[in-house]
Order: sequence, then structure tokens, then C-alpha cells
Amino acid sequence: MSEREGWLSMRAMKLLSCALLLFFTVSATVFTEASKRGSGTYPYNTFVIPCTVEVIKLLAASAMLAFERTWGRSTALTSARGVWKYSIPAFCYFVSNNCMFYIIQHLGATTFQIMNNLKILTTGLFMYVFLGRKLTWMQWKALVILTIGSMVTQLRGETSADGDGDASRSSVIGYSFVMLSAVASAAGGVISEKLLKSKAAVEGKKEIEQEVSIHWQNMQLYVFGVIFGVISLRTSTSGAVGLSNAFDGFNSYAYATVGTLAICGLLVSFILKYLDNVAKCFCAAVSMLCVAVLDSAMRREAIPLRILLGVTLTGLALEQYNLS
Repeated sequence: MSEREGWLSMRAMKLLSCALLLFFTVSATVFTEASKRGSGTYPYNTFVIPCTVEVIKLLAASAMLAFERTWGRSTALTSARGVWKYSIPAFCYFVSNNCMFYIIQHLGATTFQIMNNLKILTTGLFMYVFLGRKLTWMQWKALVILTIGSMVTQLRGETSADGDGDASRSSVIGYSFVMLSAVASAAGGVISEKLLKSKAAVEGKKEIEQEVSIHWQNMQLYVFGVIFGVISLRTSTSGAVGLSNAFDGFNSYAYATVGTLAICGLLVSFILKYLDNVAKCFCAAVSMLCVAVLDSAMRREAIPLRILLGVTLTGLALEQYNLS
């Protein structure tokens, strides 16, 4: 294979990974919404899902590492002394993943996807702090437009006489989780990108570096993900649940959520290593439109003007952000 063919092959893999991440991100949100009861609550312990997802990702990464070391190309394995560094993004992802359930419960699937784009703003800040990447004035303007677009989507002209107190309280709780998720997701993504793109010195020589196996890096990250997941199970209100009844209340949509979230996690690692956080955020932003359209179609309603305006501003912001 020539150098040009190899470059085109890698570019195709990157584009395919972004397309797959878009598909499975939308699927995970839809399945999570569909797994709820008619009352809007979950019939299962939501802390089981993130923990199960981390276990699946750890097993998948282990299998792919074994395959790579046996039949794949040679890649380096870093020392176990630096494993603790992966606990930081693992904890951030743990917080963000659990916030998703509360956001969807209090604000809905469409609002979750829209407000989820706020992590692009926090990602820009953390990229400057942790990676030293300075954004241009146009990129900062794009982030401001994106923030305004997300706020516009939440404007409502109608008022309700009954239940205003409960609705307001639910909104405050939901938006609090939105902000927490935006900070945690951005921090986890940026720190993960820094770790995934790190090189390993060959034979102790710093000037000679070799690419570290992404599967080995993922294993270190997912080990801590499993640890945090188990801790959440033990400390949750139903933390005394055992292995035999941990999946009580799970329906087919809940299992589908587990599968799609696991695939999303593996795809995100690939994108962070070979692309960057901007590409990941772009996929999340495009999934917003898909979820909004699907949500309106299932309700047999026209897409509200505020959603269309928010999507337009978001698309404009993303276009400006990614201009060369």
C-alpha cells in the first residue's frame, strides 16, 4: 500500500468513525428515553448501566489488545506506574454519564441533545488549560453563537397554571445537571485526548518515541470506569443490590442502551486519539438535529420554530468554528 493509499484509508476510517459515533449517539439517547415508564421514571437502577458499559468496554479493549499483540502491528505498552492518571478522565466520564439520565428525565431527550452542546464551550476552555491550544477570535465567536443558540431553543411562549412550581423545580434540577455534565464531559475528553496522544519512549530513549496501543490505553481508562461504577452501585439508594438482581426492571431498550453506549465509548477513544475533541463535539451537535426530528416524528408534531432556530445557530457556530 502506497503512502497516499494509506493516508486515504486512515481518512476514510476517521470519517466512518464519526458517522458511526453520530448514529450510536442518537440511538443511545432514543433507547434511554424509550426505556422509561409512562410516568417518566426508570423501572431499573440507572447506576447499573454506566457500570455495565464500562465492563463491556474493558472486555472489548482486552480482546482487541490480545488480537493486536498476536496478529496486529507492533505498538508500545506504557509502564503501569502511570495508570493512576487515567482515573481522572474516568471519574469525569462517570459523572457525565450518570448526569445523562437525570437530564433526560427532567428536560427530555431533545433538550438533552441541544444543551449537551454547551460542552463545546467548556471544551474550548479546557483545551487551552490542559493542551495549550489557543482559539482564534472567530472560534470564540462561534462558541458564543452556539451558547445563544442553545438558550434560544429553551424559550417557550406558553404558560401553564397548574404545576408551575413542580415544573420550575424540575427545570432547575435538570439545568444544574446540564452544567455539571458540560464541565465533566469537557474535562474528561480533553484529559483523555492528552493521554491517548502521548508517546512511549523506546528503550528508555526520550528522543525515540513509539505510538502507544490505544487498546492498552483504553484498558487503563476502563478499569477505573468499572471501579467508579461499582462504587456508585454500592452507595446508591439501591446499592445493596446483588449480581442476581442488579438488572431487575431492565427492558429491551435498557439493554440496547448499554450496547450503544459501549460502542460510543470505544468510538470516542478512537476519535480522540486520531482526531480531536472538536470532531467529537461536532458529532454530538449533529446528533441533536437527528434526535429533534425523531422526537417530533414520534409525537407526530411539527418541529417547533425555537428548535429550528437553535439548530440553525448551532450549525452556523460549528461551521465557523471549523473554518481553516
